[in-house]
Amino acid sequence: MADAVSNVLDYRLGEVGRGALGRALALALAAHVLGGAAAIWLPGLLRRPAEPPRYVAVQIVPAARLGVTTPPPPAPPRAKPEPVPVPLPKVEAPVLPDRKAKAEKPPPRPAPAPEPARTAPAAEPVQPEGTATGSATGTLAFGAAVAGFDNPNFTYGYYVDQMLAKISSNWARPPVGSGVEAILYFRIGRDGRIDDLRIAHSSGYNGFDLAALRAVSASSPLPPLPSAFREDSLGVNLIVR
Repeated sequence: MADAVSNVLDYRLGEVGRGALGRALALALAAHVLGGAAAIWLPGLLRRPAEPPRYVAVQIVPAARLGVTTPPPPAPPRAKPEPVPVPLPKVEAPVLPDRKAKAEKPPPRPAPAPEPARTAPAAEPVQPEGTATGSATGTLAFGAAVAGFDNPNFTYGYYVDQMLAKISSNWARPPVGSGVEAILYFRIGRDGRIDDLRIAHSSGYNGFDLAALRAVSASSPLPPLPSAFREDSLGVNLIVR
């Protein structure tokens, strides 16, 4: 009997609880719906209508009619004046003393005396090549002479005459005074070619020395050395006057 009563009470309590919960949920849902609708529609209902735009009429009047003067345009920038060149004072270069003018001038050389007419020497008989007879020195008509050879065994006078005759044909004496002479040294090869030509003793005149060198150089080659002479070359000291 007691169990049956408790069961009925529990059942009724469950029914009452479920009805109250359903009503609470329905009320909450209705409140949310109403709140959302109010948030959407209420601002539109409370907004004031926009006022129409206002227009203001403006009339443009020239400034001259109002007594207002316009400022003049700005003046163009002035060009910078170019600097005026200032003439520099002229400075005269110092005049150095002429050393050449102070040097004593050498006395003028006397004019060369006219040389007497020269006669060609009598032709000497030609000796056969290879003989050791005759003189080892000779003299040309223009004043050249053999001072000596570097080999004392060379005694072929006919060869000396041929050598001096060929050099004499190429000699052109410069116009210098008398008493001028130069000594030349050169070597004659076996085939007669001249080598190692140089001035052994200068005459003191460059023109005279160069003329003597040209005469000897233009005479190369000379006749071949005598076959009886066994050396390969011969050194000659030639005096040119």
